[in-house]
Amino acid sequence: MPSQTDKTLFQIRAELLTTFSAADWESYNHLVGWLRDTDVASHALKVGDDAPDFLLPDADGRLHSSEQLRRNGPLVLSFFRGGWCPFCTAELCALQAAKDEFESVGATLAVVTPETRDFPRQLKRSLGLDLKVLSDVDYGVALSYGVLFRVPDETKVHYSGLGFDFGARHGSPIWMLPIPATYVIDAEGRIRSAFVEPDFTIREEPAQILASLRQVASTS
Repeated sequence: MPSQTDKTLFQIRAELLTTFSAADWESYNHLVGWLRDTDVASHALKVGDDAPDFLLPDADGRLHSSEQLRRNGPLVLSFFRGGWCPFCTAELCALQAAKDEFESVGATLAVVTPETRDFPRQLKRSLGLDLKVLSDVDYGVALSYGVLFRVPDETKVHYSGLGFDFGARHGSPIWMLPIPATYVIDAEGRIRSAFVEPDFTIREEPAQILASLRQVASTS
């Protein structure tokens, strides 16, 4: 039987969807439908745009600047919702498995979450991650990339019922989340690849990211 790391994220997604309750399906359909109807993704930065500069703390409190992260080559920057989301943890494990391949073409990998305090450290420990997990304090970086949205009331009720308190996890009374998004940014700070998907169950496959990185390397 193949391990989780042998499966594509699309295959893992299909398995996770079989665990949805009726309430989960109702919440999922409402949120994804609302995101598509309001066209939130149209505000996201696109290929050819300049990537905004940032300075964010990692899980151990060390600060990382975007300039530093892309100093030696392209940066893979992936926004995820949090350690409470199984689609996010599946993506993080897949990125961890692909990290050496990314680095073999000169890339640096960093992931960005709205979770703060000890949550990123707990996430790294629980999944055995060796990734730069950056906390988007006050949602500023997701906002600058155009991938941030305010959680609708119906979704807030559903997630609260599951025991998720984003106020505590994010250190903010305003419930906001990023649309899952993955960017490849070249050393000059130009976005070379952009994957933005309102359906939070769909993530970019590491193989697609690697192909983008190789294209950047071939044109550098």
